Order: sequence, then C-alpha cells, then structure tokens
Amino acid sequence: MVLSDRYHRQRLVEGIGDVGQATIANAHVTIVGIGALGCLSASMLARAGVGTLRLIDRDIVEKTNLQRQLLFTEEDAHLQQPKADAAAAHLRTMNSEIDIQPHVEDVTAKNIERLLLETDVVVDGLDNFNTRYLLNDFAVKNKIPYMFAGVIGSQGNVMSVIPNNTPCLRCLFPDPPPAGHQETCDSAGVLSPAIGIAASCQSMDVLKFITGNQSKISPTLLTFDLWNSESNRLEFGDPNPDCPCCGTHLFEFLNKEVHEPIALCGQLAVQLPSIDGFNLSLVASKIKKHGKFVTSESMIRGTLSEERGENETPITILCFHDGRTIVHGTDDVKRAKAIFERYVGN
Repeated sequence: MVLSDRYHRQRLVEGIGDVGQATIANAHVTIVGIGALGCLSASMLARAGVGTLRLIDRDIVEKTNLQRQLLFTEEDAHLQQPKADAAAAHLRTMNSEIDIQPHVEDVTAKNIERLLLETDVVVDGLDNFNTRYLLNDFAVKNKIPYMFAGVIGSQGNVMSVIPNNTPCLRCLFPDPPPAGHQETCDSAGVLSPAIGIAASCQSMDVLKFITGNQSKISPTLLTFDLWNSESNRLEFGDPNPDCPCCGTHLFEFLNKEVHEPIALCGQLAVQLPSIDGFNLSLVASKIKKHGKFVTSESMIRGTLSEERGENETPITILCFHDGRTIVHGTDDVKRAKAIFERYVGN
C-alpha cells in the first residue's frame, strides 16, 4: 500500500506512523448530528483520512447556522440544503479518497441498528439529550466507543465512553433533563471557538482509539468555559454497577416505544407527540424571545420570527400543556422536529 503524501505530517506523529495511518484508512466512523460539532469533527476526520465517514442529520441548512457550522455556505442556506448532503459535498472537495455516506434521517430506536451498522466509533454532534441517551445505549450494548460532547454559550462538556472501561453517559447523568429544562444553542446562544475545543477533543479521541492508543484517552469529563478562561477534568472512577445501561444492561432507550410525529392530513402542519415532564411556563419564557407568542394555562401559540416554511410560509407553533405540539408551515416531519428541539428543547 502506498500512502498518500497528504498524510505525511500526520504520520510523523509518534503513535501514528504508517501502521496507524493504514488503520485510519480502514476505519468507519459515524457522526450523528451535522451541526456545529458535527461539521468540525467531520472536517478534521475527513482530512485525517478516515476511510468511511457516515453523516446523519435530519435538518436543513439555515442562515443562522453559518456563524458556527463551518462546512456550510450562504448558497447552502439559500437552497435549504439538507445538512448531511451539503456537508458530504463539501467534504468530498477536501478529500476525494475516502467514502462519505450522507443520511438525511432522524435516528430513532427503530432505525439505529441500520444507521450505525458496521461503525467503529460513534461521534455525538447532537443538540438533544434523548437521542444522546439512545446512542449511549447502542454503544454500550454493541461495545462501540461513543464520543459525547455538548456546548452552550461558551461552556462545553466532553467525555469519551469506552464500553467496559469507562463510565457511560448514564453513570454520570442517570436521566435526560425534562423537555424544556435544557437550554439550546438557539435559546441561549453559542460561541464558535467553544465548538472548536469540544470537536477537537472528540476527533482526537477518535484517532487515538482507531490507531490503538486507547490508553491515551482520559476517562474523565472535561468541562470548560472559554469566556471565563476556566477548565476542569472531573474523575468518576469505574463504571457504576447499578447503572441501567452499562451496569444492568436494561437499555431503556433502545427498548422505548417510539411515538412518531405525523404530518396532518390536508394541512401544512406536523403534530409531535406528548412528552413526560413538559413545563409549559418554562418553555414560554424561553421561546418568547424568538417571536410573538401568547400563553395560557393550557397552551402556547405564536409565530417564530427566524423561521419560514414552504413558499415562505411563517412557522407557527402550538404547544399544549402535555408537550403535544403542532408545527404549522411545514409538512416535513424531520424539519418540524428540528424546529421543536431548536426552540423548545428535547
């Protein structure tokens, strides 16, 4: 095998070499969520020569993405290109030697086995916790490394889950936050440099694992706040034997019944199912800065100022007290779910 000169500087690094570069070329990495984190991780891993990159995202490119999602252009936003497709197209111009597989899909318990088939490492580029816990279940069950990260504002968290060696996500955070309780980039903002730190840590751990340098992966949770120049590593010891995922192997998120959103017949609208623990007043306080909304004891109704649907139709959201939501202005289920998670939460 003749190794390409493009990787010469990478092969010079101790722990990589020709053998390590060959293992990178044979690796299969799946990135779930091609937003800010996913774009940067995909770019670094594609440039490193990862042989197969699978990109999964259900959303489209919008102008507000361009501040931090570094693979996309104004034309992608104007054409409302699916993120996975747009990212794949740009990555192919950076490295035509690797296999890039875009999937414009929403990862659920029903399709996760198919979407993550044959992957060596799973990279988390998500902005919602329910899917993160689903990935955590899948990774632990199938003994596949799961590289978790999350960034809001200038603050970030990064942790690599290596099944049978490190605590999993549920060891540290037993349950996802209730819907509406967790801030998102669209509700609290985000600074692009913070994304760079988190994605770089994720991608580095991917390369460490692929090249057989697993001992170099820190079994800790990295927390940082770039605005205040603070960082810390939290040590958690061994996996929790009582953890419902890696301890008792219940895999509740993999086995959870999936209630699918539905496009409403004869309407340009999508209905999303009810959610346990939905807090209407908390959601109202978050969403009001993004449009004009009216709140009552039983529901929130209003129009988002930053979103447009088909033929420039305004996007209107109606949230009921039990979390059931109707998104008017689109009949695209994936788009409706993305809008809900962007402004309301997971």
